[in-house]
Amino acid sequence: MKRRELTRRQLLQNSAAFGAAALAGSVARGFIGCSSRRSVSLEAGKWRELSSPVPTGSISPRVTAQPDKNAVLSWLEPQEDRKASLRFSIWRDARWSQAATIASGLAFSRDQASAPGVIGLSPSNLIAYWSQRVSTDQRSTNEIALYMAVSSDGGAHWATPMLVNRAAAQPGEDNAYAAAVGLDDQRAQFVWLDGRDWEKSKRVQLMSRVVSAEGQVSETRLLDRDTCTCCSTAIARTSSGLLAAYRGHNSKNIRDISLVRSVDSGWSEPHIPHPDDWHIEACPVNGPHLDARQNQTALIWFTAPQDQPAVKLAFSHDGGAQFAPAVRLDTGKAVGRAQVAVLRDGSAVGIWLESEGGETRLVARRVRDDGAMGAPLELARGTNFGYPHAARTAGSIVVTWSERNPGSQVHAGLLQTD
Repeated sequence: MKRRELTRRQLLQNSAAFGAAALAGSVARGFIGCSSRRSVSLEAGKWRELSSPVPTGSISPRVTAQPDKNAVLSWLEPQEDRKASLRFSIWRDARWSQAATIASGLAFSRDQASAPGVIGLSPSNLIAYWSQRVSTDQRSTNEIALYMAVSSDGGAHWATPMLVNRAAAQPGEDNAYAAAVGLDDQRAQFVWLDGRDWEKSKRVQLMSRVVSAEGQVSETRLLDRDTCTCCSTAIARTSSGLLAAYRGHNSKNIRDISLVRSVDSGWSEPHIPHPDDWHIEACPVNGPHLDARQNQTALIWFTAPQDQPAVKLAFSHDGGAQFAPAVRLDTGKAVGRAQVAVLRDGSAVGIWLESEGGETRLVARRVRDDGAMGAPLELARGTNFGYPHAARTAGSIVVTWSERNPGSQVHAGLLQTD
Protein backbone atom coordinates (compact mmCIF):
# COMPACT_ATOMS: atom_id res chain seq x y z
CA MET A 1 0.00 0.00 0.00
CA LYS A 2 1.36 3.40 -0.94
CA ARG A 3 1.95 5.60 2.09
CA ARG A 4 0.32 9.03 1.95
CA GLU A 5 2.75 11.92 2.34
CA LEU A 6 1.57 14.75 4.57
CA THR A 7 2.90 18.24 4.86
CA ARG A 8 3.77 19.31 8.37
CA ARG A 9 0.83 21.73 8.42
CA GLN A 10 -1.59 18.95 7.45
CA LEU A 11 -0.16 16.88 10.26
CA LEU A 12 -0.60 19.75 12.71
CA GLN A 13 -4.20 20.28 11.60
CA ASN A 14 -4.96 16.64 12.31
CA SER A 15 -3.01 16.36 15.57
CA ALA A 16 -5.40 17.99 18.01
CA ALA A 17 -8.34 15.90 16.84
CA PHE A 18 -6.25 12.73 16.79
CA GLY A 19 -4.88 13.34 20.27
CA ALA A 20 -8.35 14.07 21.66
CA ALA A 21 -9.72 10.91 20.09
CA ALA A 22 -6.89 8.87 21.56
CA LEU A 23 -7.83 10.12 25.03
CA ALA A 24 -11.63 9.97 24.66
CA GLY A 25 -13.26 7.89 27.31
CA SER A 26 -10.04 7.41 29.25
CA VAL A 27 -10.34 7.72 33.00
CA ALA A 28 -7.25 7.61 35.19
CA ARG A 29 -7.46 5.24 38.16
CA GLY A 30 -6.71 7.06 41.40
CA PHE A 31 -4.20 9.73 42.31
CA ILE A 32 -1.30 10.23 44.64
CA GLY A 33 -1.81 12.26 47.77
CA CYS A 34 -0.45 12.52 51.26
CA SER A 35 -1.09 14.39 54.48
CA SER A 36 1.13 17.24 55.61
CA ARG A 37 2.34 18.63 58.89
CA ARG A 38 0.57 21.87 58.04
CA SER A 39 -2.10 22.72 55.54
CA VAL A 40 -0.93 23.27 52.00
CA SER A 41 -4.42 23.65 50.58
CA LEU A 42 -5.36 26.71 48.57
CA GLU A 43 -8.22 28.73 50.03
CA ALA A 44 -11.27 29.36 47.85
CA GLY A 45 -11.56 32.85 49.33
CA LYS A 46 -8.13 33.74 47.96
CA TRP A 47 -9.29 33.32 44.35
CA ARG A 48 -11.27 35.87 42.38
CA GLU A 49 -11.97 36.42 38.73
CA LEU A 50 -10.84 39.83 37.53
CA SER A 51 -12.62 42.27 35.30
CA SER A 52 -10.93 41.62 31.98
CA PRO A 53 -9.53 44.40 29.77
CA VAL A 54 -10.02 42.13 26.74
CA PRO A 55 -13.02 42.65 24.40
CA THR A 56 -15.34 39.81 23.49
CA GLY A 57 -14.21 37.91 20.41
CA SER A 58 -10.51 37.97 21.35
CA ILE A 59 -8.38 34.82 21.38
CA SER A 60 -4.97 33.40 22.38
CA PRO A 61 -4.32 35.05 25.76
CA ARG A 62 -1.02 34.69 27.57
CA VAL A 63 0.19 36.23 30.82
CA THR A 64 3.86 36.60 31.71
CA ALA A 65 5.68 37.72 34.85
CA GLN A 66 7.76 40.88 34.70
CA PRO A 67 10.96 41.84 36.61
CA ASP A 68 9.05 44.48 38.62
CA LYS A 69 6.65 41.76 39.90
CA ASN A 70 3.83 42.94 37.67
CA ALA A 71 2.33 40.84 34.86
CA VAL A 72 1.60 41.45 31.18
CA LEU A 73 -1.53 40.04 29.58
CA SER A 74 -1.45 39.78 25.78
CA TRP A 75 -4.09 38.60 23.30
CA LEU A 76 -5.20 38.70 19.66
CA GLU A 77 -8.19 40.68 18.39
CA PRO A 78 -9.26 39.13 15.06
CA GLN A 79 -9.93 41.42 12.09
CA GLU A 80 -11.25 40.84 8.60
CA ASP A 81 -9.29 38.88 5.99
CA ARG A 82 -7.83 36.56 8.68
CA LYS A 83 -5.67 39.33 10.10
CA ALA A 84 -5.55 40.48 13.71
CA SER A 85 -4.16 42.99 16.21
CA LEU A 86 -1.81 41.99 19.02
CA ARG A 87 -2.74 43.92 22.17
CA PHE A 88 -1.58 43.97 25.78
CA SER A 89 -2.35 45.31 29.24
CA ILE A 90 -0.21 45.37 32.42
CA TRP A 91 -1.49 44.23 35.83
CA ARG A 92 -0.03 46.86 38.15
CA ASP A 93 -1.23 48.26 41.49
CA ALA A 94 -4.22 45.87 41.51
CA ARG A 95 -5.62 47.13 38.20
CA TRP A 96 -5.18 46.67 34.48
CA SER A 97 -3.52 49.41 32.47
CA GLN A 98 -5.23 50.79 29.41
CA ALA A 99 -4.94 48.27 26.59
CA ALA A 100 -2.41 49.17 23.90
CA THR A 101 -1.47 47.77 20.49
CA ILE A 102 1.83 46.08 19.67
CA ALA A 103 1.14 45.32 16.00
CA SER A 104 -1.95 45.31 13.79
CA GLY A 105 -3.10 44.14 10.38
CA LEU A 106 -0.84 41.08 10.33
CA ALA A 107 -1.62 37.44 9.58
CA PHE A 108 -0.97 36.21 13.12
CA SER A 109 -1.22 32.47 13.60
CA ARG A 110 -4.46 31.67 15.40
CA ASP A 111 -3.21 28.39 16.82
CA GLN A 112 -4.11 28.91 20.48
CA ALA A 113 -1.46 26.43 21.58
CA SER A 114 1.07 28.93 20.23
CA ALA A 115 -0.20 32.14 21.81
CA PRO A 116 1.84 35.35 21.45
CA GLY A 117 3.67 36.65 24.50
CA VAL A 118 5.41 39.68 25.99
CA ILE A 119 8.46 39.40 28.24
CA GLY A 120 9.96 42.20 30.28
CA LEU A 121 13.71 42.65 30.35
CA SER A 122 13.24 45.74 32.53
CA PRO A 123 10.31 48.07 33.24
CA SER A 124 11.28 49.89 30.02
CA ASN A 125 12.52 47.15 27.71
CA LEU A 126 9.82 44.76 26.51
CA ILE A 127 9.95 42.11 23.79
CA ALA A 128 6.77 40.80 22.18
CA TYR A 129 6.86 37.63 20.07
CA TRP A 130 4.41 35.72 17.91
CA SER A 131 4.02 33.27 15.04
CA GLN A 132 2.83 34.76 11.76
CA ARG A 133 1.56 33.21 8.56
CA VAL A 134 3.13 34.30 5.29
CA SER A 135 -0.27 34.50 3.61
CA THR A 136 -3.88 34.95 4.74
CA ASP A 137 -5.08 32.78 1.84
CA GLN A 138 -6.36 29.52 3.33
CA ARG A 139 -5.59 27.74 0.06
CA SER A 140 -1.94 28.72 0.14
CA THR A 141 0.89 26.80 1.72
CA ASN A 142 1.03 27.73 5.39
CA GLU A 143 4.58 28.87 6.01
CA ILE A 144 4.79 30.32 9.51
CA ALA A 145 7.60 32.49 10.78
CA LEU A 146 8.50 33.60 14.31
CA TYR A 147 8.54 37.38 14.76
CA MET A 148 9.38 39.78 17.56
CA ALA A 149 9.01 43.50 18.26
CA VAL A 150 10.80 45.62 20.87
CA SER A 151 9.66 48.52 23.02
CA SER A 152 12.15 50.66 24.93
CA ASP A 153 9.56 52.84 26.69
CA GLY A 154 7.43 50.37 28.59
CA GLY A 155 5.14 49.54 25.67
CA ALA A 156 4.20 53.06 24.57
CA HIS A 157 5.88 52.53 21.19
CA TRP A 158 7.01 49.41 19.35
CA ALA A 159 9.73 48.96 16.75
CA THR A 160 9.10 47.39 13.34
CA PRO A 161 8.64 43.60 13.71
CA MET A 162 11.65 41.45 12.80
CA LEU A 163 12.13 37.75 12.14
CA VAL A 164 13.54 35.58 14.90
CA ASN A 165 13.82 32.17 13.26
CA ARG A 166 15.98 33.22 10.26
CA ALA A 167 15.91 35.36 7.12
CA ALA A 168 12.49 34.08 6.01
CA ALA A 169 10.25 31.05 6.28
CA GLN A 170 10.85 28.64 3.44
CA PRO A 171 8.09 26.79 1.52
CA GLY A 172 6.46 24.26 3.82
CA GLU A 173 8.32 25.54 6.86
CA ASP A 174 6.60 26.12 10.18
CA ASN A 175 8.24 27.95 13.09
CA ALA A 176 6.09 28.24 16.19
CA TYR A 177 5.40 27.18 19.78
CA ALA A 178 8.03 29.58 21.08
CA ALA A 179 9.06 30.43 24.62
CA ALA A 180 11.35 33.21 25.81
CA VAL A 181 13.02 34.37 29.02
CA GLY A 182 15.02 37.45 29.88
CA LEU A 183 18.76 37.04 30.40
CA ASP A 184 19.35 40.59 31.65
CA ASP A 185 17.86 44.03 30.98
CA GLN A 186 19.00 43.93 27.35
CA ARG A 187 18.80 40.32 26.11
CA ALA A 188 16.38 37.40 25.91
CA GLN A 189 16.75 33.72 25.05
CA PHE A 190 14.25 32.19 22.63
CA VAL A 191 13.47 28.53 21.96
CA TRP A 192 11.00 27.30 19.34
CA LEU A 193 9.98 24.33 17.22
CA ASP A 194 11.59 24.72 13.81
CA GLY A 195 10.37 23.05 10.63
CA ARG A 196 13.24 23.84 8.26
CA ASP A 197 14.03 20.13 7.76
CA TRP A 198 10.45 18.87 7.55
CA GLU A 199 10.38 18.28 3.80
CA LYS A 200 13.67 16.37 3.92
CA SER A 201 13.44 14.37 7.14
CA LYS A 202 9.85 14.74 8.39
CA ARG A 203 11.34 15.90 11.66
CA VAL A 204 10.83 19.05 13.72
CA GLN A 205 13.74 20.50 15.70
CA LEU A 206 14.16 22.55 18.85
CA MET A 207 16.17 25.67 18.05
CA SER A 208 17.40 28.59 20.15
CA ARG A 209 18.70 32.10 19.64
CA VAL A 210 19.60 35.11 21.80
CA VAL A 211 18.06 38.46 20.82
CA SER A 212 18.71 41.94 22.17
CA ALA A 213 16.58 45.00 22.79
CA GLU A 214 18.58 46.72 20.02
CA GLY A 215 17.45 44.10 17.51
CA GLN A 216 20.69 42.11 17.36
CA VAL A 217 20.45 38.31 17.14
CA SER A 218 22.93 35.52 17.73
CA GLU A 219 23.43 32.51 15.50
CA THR A 220 20.73 29.86 15.84
CA ARG A 221 21.61 26.82 17.92
CA LEU A 222 20.19 23.34 17.36
CA LEU A 223 19.16 21.82 20.71
CA ASP A 224 17.27 18.67 19.65
CA ARG A 225 16.93 17.15 16.16
CA ASP A 226 13.64 15.34 16.81
CA THR A 227 10.73 16.82 18.79
CA CYS A 228 6.98 16.50 18.88
CA THR A 229 5.51 18.65 16.13
CA CYS A 230 3.12 21.01 17.89
CA CYS A 231 3.40 20.98 21.68
CA SER A 232 4.28 24.25 23.38
CA THR A 233 7.78 24.79 24.77
CA ALA A 234 8.89 26.34 28.07
CA ILE A 235 12.06 27.99 29.34
CA ALA A 236 13.14 29.28 32.75
CA ARG A 237 16.22 30.95 34.19
CA THR A 238 17.66 29.34 37.32
CA SER A 239 20.70 30.21 39.44
CA SER A 240 22.58 27.53 37.52
CA GLY A 241 21.59 28.70 34.04
CA LEU A 242 18.75 28.15 31.59
CA LEU A 243 16.41 25.17 31.49
CA ALA A 244 14.14 24.43 28.52
CA ALA A 245 11.34 21.85 28.47
CA TYR A 246 9.45 20.43 25.48
CA ARG A 247 7.83 17.22 24.29
CA GLY A 248 10.38 14.99 22.64
CA HIS A 249 9.85 12.38 19.95
CA ASN A 250 11.58 9.28 18.63
CA SER A 251 11.18 6.86 15.74
CA LYS A 252 8.79 4.72 17.81
CA ASN A 253 6.47 7.71 18.35
CA ILE A 254 7.26 7.89 22.06
CA ARG A 255 6.48 11.47 23.06
CA ASP A 256 7.83 12.10 26.57
CA ILE A 257 8.93 15.40 28.11
CA SER A 258 12.56 16.29 27.44
CA LEU A 259 14.88 18.91 28.93
CA VAL A 260 18.03 20.72 27.83
CA ARG A 261 20.16 22.88 30.14
CA SER A 262 22.65 25.61 29.45
CA VAL A 263 26.02 24.48 30.75
CA ASP A 264 29.58 25.82 30.60
CA SER A 265 30.13 24.33 27.14
CA GLY A 266 26.81 25.59 25.74
CA TRP A 267 23.74 23.36 25.94
CA SER A 268 23.44 19.85 27.33
CA GLU A 269 22.24 16.84 25.41
CA PRO A 270 18.46 16.24 25.61
CA HIS A 271 17.39 14.35 28.72
CA ILE A 272 14.06 12.80 29.76
CA PRO A 273 13.71 13.41 33.52
CA HIS A 274 10.71 11.08 33.99
CA PRO A 275 10.13 8.57 31.18
CA ASP A 276 6.41 7.88 30.74
CA ASP A 277 6.84 5.81 27.58
CA TRP A 278 3.78 7.48 26.06
CA HIS A 279 3.23 6.10 22.57
CA ILE A 280 0.88 8.22 20.46
CA GLU A 281 0.84 8.46 16.68
CA ALA A 282 0.12 12.20 16.46
CA CYS A 283 1.04 15.20 18.55
CA PRO A 284 -1.30 15.65 21.56
CA VAL A 285 -0.87 19.47 21.46
CA ASN A 286 -0.16 19.48 25.21
CA GLY A 287 3.24 20.86 26.16
CA PRO A 288 5.06 21.16 29.52
CA HIS A 289 5.63 24.23 31.68
CA LEU A 290 8.45 25.36 34.00
CA ASP A 291 8.96 27.87 36.77
CA ALA A 292 11.98 28.57 38.94
CA ARG A 293 13.08 30.64 41.93
CA GLN A 294 16.88 30.53 41.99
CA ASN A 295 17.55 26.77 41.76
CA GLN A 296 14.18 25.63 43.11
CA THR A 297 12.50 24.48 39.90
CA ALA A 298 9.15 22.87 39.16
CA LEU A 299 8.25 21.00 35.98
CA ILE A 300 4.62 20.16 35.16
CA TRP A 301 3.34 18.11 32.25
CA PHE A 302 0.52 16.02 30.81
CA THR A 303 0.91 12.40 29.80
CA ALA A 304 -1.35 9.48 28.90
CA PRO A 305 0.42 6.13 28.52
CA GLN A 306 -2.00 3.20 28.08
CA ASP A 307 -4.73 5.82 27.50
CA GLN A 308 -4.63 6.92 31.15
CA PRO A 309 -4.31 10.73 31.18
CA ALA A 310 -2.51 12.38 34.08
CA VAL A 311 -0.93 15.68 35.12
CA LYS A 312 2.39 15.26 36.90
CA LEU A 313 4.77 17.61 38.71
CA ALA A 314 8.38 17.18 39.77
CA PHE A 315 10.80 19.39 41.70
CA SER A 316 14.49 20.03 41.19
CA HIS A 317 16.76 21.67 43.76
CA ASP A 318 19.70 22.16 41.41
CA GLY A 319 18.24 24.07 38.48
CA GLY A 320 17.08 21.02 36.56
CA ALA A 321 20.16 18.80 36.68
CA GLN A 322 18.20 16.22 38.68
CA PHE A 323 14.52 15.87 39.54
CA ALA A 324 12.81 14.24 42.49
CA PRO A 325 10.12 11.60 41.90
CA ALA A 326 7.02 12.99 40.25
CA VAL A 327 3.68 13.39 42.01
CA ARG A 328 0.33 13.20 40.29
CA LEU A 329 -1.92 16.25 40.66
CA ASP A 330 -5.12 15.49 38.77
CA THR A 331 -8.24 13.85 40.20
CA GLY A 332 -8.79 11.35 37.42
CA LYS A 333 -10.10 13.20 34.36
CA ALA A 334 -7.13 15.24 33.21
CA VAL A 335 -7.18 17.25 30.00
CA GLY A 336 -3.81 18.84 30.77
CA ARG A 337 -2.61 22.16 29.30
CA ALA A 338 -0.80 22.65 32.59
CA GLN A 339 0.97 25.62 34.15
CA VAL A 340 3.09 25.92 37.30
CA ALA A 341 4.29 28.69 39.62
CA VAL A 342 6.94 28.30 42.35
CA LEU A 343 6.11 30.18 45.55
CA ARG A 344 8.44 31.92 47.99
CA ASP A 345 8.45 28.99 50.42
CA GLY A 346 9.59 26.59 47.68
CA SER A 347 6.19 24.96 47.19
CA ALA A 348 4.47 25.14 43.81
CA VAL A 349 0.97 25.66 42.47
CA GLY A 350 -0.03 23.54 39.50
CA ILE A 351 -2.90 24.70 37.28
CA TRP A 352 -4.53 22.51 34.64
CA LEU A 353 -7.77 21.51 32.92
CA GLU A 354 -10.03 18.55 33.75
CA SER A 355 -13.26 17.31 32.18
CA GLU A 356 -16.42 16.55 34.12
CA GLY A 357 -19.93 15.89 32.88
CA GLY A 358 -19.38 17.52 29.49
CA GLU A 359 -17.82 20.63 31.04
CA THR A 360 -14.24 21.78 31.53
CA ARG A 361 -12.81 22.62 34.95
CA LEU A 362 -9.83 24.90 35.56
CA VAL A 363 -8.17 23.44 38.66
CA ALA A 364 -5.29 24.50 40.92
CA ARG A 365 -3.40 22.52 43.55
CA ARG A 366 -0.51 23.35 45.84
CA VAL A 367 2.26 20.83 46.44
CA ARG A 368 5.34 20.93 48.64
CA ASP A 369 8.66 19.59 47.49
CA ASP A 370 8.32 16.71 49.99
CA GLY A 371 5.27 15.53 48.03
CA ALA A 372 2.61 16.79 50.43
CA MET A 373 -0.39 18.15 48.52
CA GLY A 374 -3.41 20.23 49.38
CA ALA A 375 -6.90 19.63 48.07
CA PRO A 376 -7.66 20.62 44.46
CA LEU A 377 -9.35 24.02 44.09
CA GLU A 378 -11.71 24.64 41.18
CA LEU A 379 -11.02 28.08 39.71
CA ALA A 380 -13.55 28.05 36.88
CA ARG A 381 -15.99 25.78 35.08
CA GLY A 382 -17.36 26.14 31.55
CA THR A 383 -17.20 24.80 28.03
CA ASN A 384 -14.52 24.87 25.32
CA PHE A 385 -11.71 26.32 27.41
CA GLY A 386 -8.52 27.18 25.56
CA TYR A 387 -4.97 27.04 26.91
CA PRO A 388 -4.51 28.57 30.38
CA HIS A 389 -1.43 30.62 31.24
CA ALA A 390 -0.21 31.66 34.68
CA ALA A 391 2.41 34.08 35.99
CA ARG A 392 3.69 35.04 39.43
CA THR A 393 3.25 38.58 40.72
CA ALA A 394 3.91 39.99 44.20
CA GLY A 395 2.15 37.54 46.52
CA SER A 396 -0.23 36.14 43.92
CA ILE A 397 -0.62 34.31 40.62
CA VAL A 398 -2.42 35.84 37.63
CA VAL A 399 -4.21 33.25 35.49
CA THR A 400 -5.77 33.73 32.05
CA TRP A 401 -7.76 31.44 29.77
CA SER A 402 -10.18 31.70 26.89
CA GLU A 403 -13.64 30.21 26.52
CA ARG A 404 -15.74 29.76 23.40
CA ASN A 405 -19.46 29.69 24.28
CA PRO A 406 -20.46 30.47 21.58
CA GLY A 407 -18.18 33.44 20.94
CA SER A 408 -14.67 33.70 22.34
CA GLN A 409 -14.08 35.44 25.66
CA VAL A 410 -10.78 35.94 27.48
CA HIS A 411 -10.93 35.53 31.26
CA ALA A 412 -8.41 36.49 33.93
CA GLY A 413 -8.22 35.76 37.65
CA LEU A 414 -6.02 36.34 40.67
CA LEU A 415 -4.98 33.68 43.20
CA GLN A 416 -3.44 35.08 46.39
CA THR A 417 -0.69 32.81 47.68
CA ASP A 418 1.07 34.79 50.45
